[in-house]
Amino acid sequence: MVNFIKNNPQKSSIVINENGKETLNCRGNQLMPLASAAKTIIALEFANQVASKQINKTTKIAVKDINRYYIPFTDGGAHPAWLKSLKKTVNDSVTLLETAKGMIRFSSNANTEYLQDLLGMDKINANLKELKIKNHSPYYYFTAGALMTCLNPDNIEKDVWLSKLKNLNDAEYRKLCAQNHQKLKVDTNFIKQFNFKNLPIEIQKIWSNKIVASTTKEYAELLKKINSENYFKPEVQQVLQQIMEWPMEYASNKSNFLHLGQKGGSTSFVLTDAFYLTDLKGNKISCAFFFNDLSPSEQLLINKNFSNFESSIITNSKFRERLVKELN
Repeated sequence: MVNFIKNNPQKSSIVINENGKETLNCRGNQLMPLASAAKTIIALEFANQVASKQINKTTKIAVKDINRYYIPFTDGGAHPAWLKSLKKTVNDSVTLLETAKGMIRFSSNANTEYLQDLLGMDKINANLKELKIKNHSPYYYFTAGALMTCLNPDNIEKDVWLSKLKNLNDAEYRKLCAQNHQKLKVDTNFIKQFNFKNLPIEIQKIWSNKIVASTTKEYAELLKKINSENYFKPEVQQVLQQIMEWPMEYASNKSNFLHLGQKGGSTSFVLTDAFYLTDLKGNKISCAFFFNDLSPSEQLLINKNFSNFESSIITNSKFRERLVKELN
């Protein structure tokens, strides 16, 4: 992993903060696709609206209303895994808090799309200005974005459709995603138009390149703010920790940390991770590392070593020193 980061400057980036100080910045300002790591700011807006009583986290919503935004087999089994963990079926209801937790822990894109609609895209995007995050592309609808690239409206030749997608500017692309979102919301048959035959790897690459992007510096800083416990209002902080700190449900983490929160993401070409922790002595770390434009063999390499790399940063100060020495 260390050698890969060293040798692939266009494909990798990592930033680490320790006890308020940035100790490692390896291409931290390089704009890269976030994949589902982007859901962290949606969780923040959820916490903001709960705290300001715009929404009630215990409000129950129908699973079938969330399922409008679920495209089977496109999220690595995230949405079904979330429902299974709650022992819920399509005829059941879930709380808004459970929905937000499912967005972060299980990375359900359907939950994300539902919450984006509920919270309001303008309000989600307003957090970027509020947090002084400058290197970040605007948010748009998650499921509608995935659907956007495969719905060839006129059944035109693949190469022509690829060219058309590539040439859409970001504003046009987001507008079309918003239109798809509205169709998903009101027309239960619309999602049935999805066909994997219309999603070859070239199309997936365009979709991956157009997903919301930011930098490891911005996300390491964002997680440092959450980890500080004094940046956000207490009532916001409490809800945010409920959503982000799902790793603390494991006994091994409870015995080693006061706080541990995490959100990563992936596509066929992207792997991202962002986490924060406070250990039992009060030491604080926040970290973000992103990979992009990976070949299948590189994806395999990163996936194989991903957990070990992350846990080494979390638990091994000597390893962090090595990273600082070799990558700074």
